Amino acid sequence: MIFVQLFFLAVNAIMPMPNSIIQGYQTARISSICQVKFFSNQEFPDHVIQLLLHYHELITQDEDCEFEESIQNTNIKIEGALKFEISIENYEQLYWVTSTKEEAYELQIDENLNVKIQAKNHWGLARALDTVNQLAINNEIQNLPIQISDEPQYVHRGIMIDTARNYLPVKLIKRTIDALVINKLNVLHWHITDDESFPLLLSKYSQITNNSKFWKDGFFTKKDVQEIIEYASIRAVQIIPEIDTPAHVHSWGISPDLQSIVITCDTNIRQYGQLDPTLDQTYEVLTSILQDLNDMFDKVQFIHFGGDEASNQCFEQKPSIKEFMNQHGISNYFDLQVYYRKKQKDIWKNQIKSKKKIIYWYNKNDQLPADQDDIIQWWGLSSQLSEVKGRSNQFILSDYHPLYLDTGVGNAFGDRYDRYQAWKDVYKWRPSIPRNFEGTILGGESLLWGETNNQNTHFQKLFLRSSILADTLWNPDQKQDELFPKFTKRLSDMEDRMNKYGFPVSPFTHSYCKRQLDLCFPELYSTKLKLFFMFVLFYSI
Repeated sequence: MIFVQLFFLAVNAIMPMPNSIIQGYQTARISSICQVKFFSNQEFPDHVIQLLLHYHELITQDEDCEFEESIQNTNIKIEGALKFEISIENYEQLYWVTSTKEEAYELQIDENLNVKIQAKNHWGLARALDTVNQLAINNEIQNLPIQISDEPQYVHRGIMIDTARNYLPVKLIKRTIDALVINKLNVLHWHITDDESFPLLLSKYSQITNNSKFWKDGFFTKKDVQEIIEYASIRAVQIIPEIDTPAHVHSWGISPDLQSIVITCDTNIRQYGQLDPTLDQTYEVLTSILQDLNDMFDKVQFIHFGGDEASNQCFEQKPSIKEFMNQHGISNYFDLQVYYRKKQKDIWKNQIKSKKKIIYWYNKNDQLPADQDDIIQWWGLSSQLSEVKGRSNQFILSDYHPLYLDTGVGNAFGDRYDRYQAWKDVYKWRPSIPRNFEGTILGGESLLWGETNNQNTHFQKLFLRSSILADTLWNPDQKQDELFPKFTKRLSDMEDRMNKYGFPVSPFTHSYCKRQLDLCFPELYSTKLKLFFMFVLFYSI
């Protein structure tokens, strides 16, 4: 049976690849596609019904099928129809998960298309439904019966989008969530604001939004935010909002009444700004914005405070800052940033009394203190983690190479900006943890900064490179023994799948190579010999 398992593993093109899959030899035709059934021994709550509706639409995409009939406990033995028997331990609607076991699932499909799913909650159910949808290629399922036991390696698997440099409409953000789900990604990190704009409508300081938005309706309301969070939760994706300070805040000071709290850094285009951390008004505005953030994003686990790239030269431009530092015993600009961060945290934890954990950007040059419960998003290289001393925090990896998806296509001013990170670069990357590293890796994110991205380029830049990251973070051991042409077959099928569902992703190769994967992608054939000896070993047993 072990040999059967390994042999048929080469047939499937599931992405990400499940941890354990045992398969047979038979094929069943899905001849009654509109007769798909979802049933359980408990009544489905609304959020599960919405998730089932989403996958019903994917499974029956080219057909005019009624969803209501699919959740009725009648005619559940129709030949040629998918029949889902769903068992969930916890029917509570979750907005995030804290362990990989919460996304684990058990899946069985027999020769009569009876599908049994066992999961802890609707997040695990979403992962199982996606696996079945991938198996049901061209209205048939091969290699039946199938038994899958699956669980991701990392709990945090996501992407970051940027709505400050170019506004992205709510509809596009929802479509992005749909794209995450079919890749088994579970985090949408939302970099909402930056120097260029503040497209989140505030309750008290709405002038910040109105004076920095790019067009009349180019902003998000509280209703928009809560709609996005709900939409994501149903599809087993968590939202992480980011409001970056004390740098990246030029947009805060465009209004005449707020100009004093922002230092416009001395550049030709006068685009970059930092908060003046010495003014009472700075903290009055900050408190109001953080209160809005906590209220709008009441159903999220984390808040990202940014915290990177503050410039000493920018602080130098305002003599009153130096005077304040002398009066308060602040010896340098590093300590000034520590002062600001402590004040910001005091507002968040003691005034607003938020329980949401905080995420900060860090690389090897960042030495600002982090509390034990702070989460570090690492935008250096994983190889540099060996230089991180005394930090036992949880880490999210976003290696500058290769997980910055905007590099290599020029910056906002038409100048060269680093080198392009190709899909093979992402394929070669995997979490690599030095021996002396004291922290814990939650997972990773690919980052799509928005200087040269808008709704016309969005999906081409995100995918398929983020699909490869999803594959790595779900099952990083898969690529160790997988023949490279087999991986490219899985990638090719993911490209076709995303195109089928209306996502204009960037092709990973041309059509000739898609038909000749063995010829175009011969790398890693050395692994073939290893698999051959594995087969011989199992045969001999």
